[in-house]
Amino acid sequence: MPHSSTISFLSYWRGLQTRPDKAPARDRFDPAKLKSLVPQMIMISTSDPAYRFRLSGSFLVAVHGYELKDTSFLGLFRSPFLNTVRTALQMSLRREQPLILTISAPWITDDTSQAPYQNETVTVEICLCPMMNRDSAIDRVVGIYQTLTAAPKTTNGRLGRYTLVSSRLYEPRRMLKAAHLRLVSVEGRRIA
Repeated sequence: MPHSSTISFLSYWRGLQTRPDKAPARDRFDPAKLKSLVPQMIMISTSDPAYRFRLSGSFLVAVHGYELKDTSFLGLFRSPFLNTVRTALQMSLRREQPLILTISAPWITDDTSQAPYQNETVTVEICLCPMMNRDSAIDRVVGIYQTLTAAPKTTNGRLGRYTLVSSRLYEPRRMLKAAHLRLVSVEGRRIA
């Protein structure tokens, strides 16, 4: 189940759609409507094969240690995961549906006095939602980063290369139904 911030972002994005199978127009997207999420927001160009950042919020600058504008989103991933992430992005764009990536990344610090915490790992949920331009082409995605783990013990650090934990499209029917129990069985007998 996605984090509540991710659900808020997805709900707003879904509310902009005119049809459940079509991405909303980017001129309808107003970041001010999601004020509390602005530091976590991103915008990525899909017309560039490197999927370059167009915008990144202050939270991303803080956890990476540099401004991400014009850097490659794919460049943040370790090489074994590049093709999987690229394929997931292409599927999201083709189906015009949100993509939720769960990643883990090492927390890297140059402070040698903090050696016991050198092996910290941060888990992040990245929600990417396609947006349509005036020509009805999907030319960018908007999204948010949401941490799923506690803040690192050392504040003077930055995220290392990403490891992909999971990727999934968030189809329209998923937003309509909450997760629920479908079948319970004990020793092969259905009881609920």
